[in-house]
Amino acid sequence: MIHSTGIRINDFYIPPFTVVKGDIVIIQLPNGTYFTELFFRLVDILTGKEQNSNVQIEESFRFARPIIDDRWRLTRILKPLTVQRYIKIAVNPAGELPQKIYELMGAEPSRKINTLAGTPRKLLTVAATFSWTNNIIFELTGVDPVGGQKVYNLVKSHIGSNGAAILIDSYDDFKEDCTKFIKSKAVNSE
Repeated sequence: MIHSTGIRINDFYIPPFTVVKGDIVIIQLPNGTYFTELFFRLVDILTGKEQNSNVQIEESFRFARPIIDDRWRLTRILKPLTVQRYIKIAVNPAGELPQKIYELMGAEPSRKINTLAGTPRKLLTVAATFSWTNNIIFELTGVDPVGGQKVYNLVKSHIGSNGAAILIDSYDDFKEDCTKFIKSKAVNSE
């Protein structure tokens, strides 16, 4: 699905790895000021938006994007983004996930997105992404450890043997529960 002979982004190196069906690969990036830039560059490379000669993508992956309501301010006030509206926008209508998403999150369809905590928001974006593909890239930013376990278990149960997942994180909480654990390294900029 994905074969990398090593990726260098700025002053960091991600060692070679492969992703095959059934894999959950964790790529650990350094925590701190570099995380966000490295994260989004790596997502762009692994989804094929940014070409990298060291990465071959045989099957496409989709990133579970965080929910950002960037509509005009008055529109957000008069017609706030609800769980139901987000599902209509982001979920594949041909899939069977919408009802399962409500059950999974325990949220009412009329609940405003901006009132959801980190875990329900992440569950919503991951489930919406799974309505389109079984090959997913996700992160756990803004999710507490218990919620992280819940999201990870959802991903693990959903990919089965037909899909694959890449978790990009700065922690090693799931190091013993993944197929491959890849740790980035700082390299000299010379």
